[in-house]
Amino acid sequence: MAAELTVLAGDVGASRTRLALAAPGIGVTALQSFSNDSFASLQDVLHAYCAQPGLPPLQGACLAVAGPVRGGAFQLSNRNWHGDASAVAAALGLSGGGRVEIVNDLAALGHALPVLIPGQLSSLRPGRQNGTQALVAGIGTGFNVSASLNGAALEAEMGHAGLPQLLCRRLQVVLDRAPDEFSCIEALFSGPGLVRFHQLLTGTAAGSAEGIEAAYLADPAAPEARTVCEWAHLLGLLARELTAAYLPGQGLFFAGSVARGILSTPARENFLASYTAPGGRLGETCAEVPLWLITDDAAGVSGAARVALAAAEEQG
Repeated sequence: MAAELTVLAGDVGASRTRLALAAPGIGVTALQSFSNDSFASLQDVLHAYCAQPGLPPLQGACLAVAGPVRGGAFQLSNRNWHGDASAVAAALGLSGGGRVEIVNDLAALGHALPVLIPGQLSSLRPGRQNGTQALVAGIGTGFNVSASLNGAALEAEMGHAGLPQLLCRRLQVVLDRAPDEFSCIEALFSGPGLVRFHQLLTGTAAGSAEGIEAAYLADPAAPEARTVCEWAHLLGLLARELTAAYLPGQGLFFAGSVARGILSTPARENFLASYTAPGGRLGETCAEVPLWLITDDAAGVSGAARVALAAAEEQG
C-alpha cells in the first residue's frame, strides 16, 4: 500500500477475526478473515496477518472487540481471549510513537455509520431523518448497542440489562409461564436466545439459529415459523424501547448474523408491524425513524479504521 500513513484495523469476534490496512484517501484494503478456533490467542492472529509479504510499516492500530473494554484492556465475552493496548502494540511491533486503540465492536459500527456505502446497507423501512443521533443494535452470538452522535460513538453493555417489562408481559402470555430463563436482553435476543425461545415455545429442540431460520423458509407451516414470527414481533417491541431511550432520529441500524437472518425473511413484516404500532408520542416517533440492516459483516473494520486513522493523525 503506497501511503505515508498506514494503520491496522480489526474486528475481533467470538468466532472470527477480520484484519485490514487503512490509509487516508485510500480506505480499507488487504482485508483478511481468520477463524479464531485455529489460533491460541489474539496475538497469534496478529502475527499471522503481519507475516504477509510486503506489509508496510504501521503507524497505529484499532481493534474492535466483542466484549467490554476498560482503560484499553479487553476481555472477549464469548472466548477466553483478553489483553490490552500495550500487548497489541507489542504483537504488531509498533514503535513508541504508534498508538493502539481498543474499542467495543458495536462502538466500531457506530463509528462506521458515516462511511457505510449502499452495498453495506439494506433499507428495512424508509423514514424521515431528524436530529444527529443514531443507534446500532447488534444481534449475533450476543447482544449490544452503540449510540452515535455526529459520528462519535458511545460504548455500552446493553445485553446484560434486564428485559423491559413490556417484553416480560408478552413472553408470559406467549409461553404461558413466567419467562425466568430470560434474565437479560441477551438471553433472548441472540443466537442462543432464539434457540432457547424456540424450545420453550414449541417444545422441540433446535441446533442453531440458522437451522431455525432455514426450517421456517423451507416450510412456512413448520413450528419454526411460529418461533421466527413471534421473535420478530418481540424484537419490534424491544426496538420501540430502544427508540424511547436513545431517540435515533438519524436511523436505527441492525447488525449481526441473527438480525440479518431474521430481518431478511418475511418475518420482517412482523417486526415492522410491532415497531410501528400506533400509540402516543412513542408511536409517532417510531413511525418516522429510518430502519436499516447492516449487511456487511466486516463493516466494523471500517469503523475501527476511522478510529485508528484519527488517532494516528492526531499524534502527527
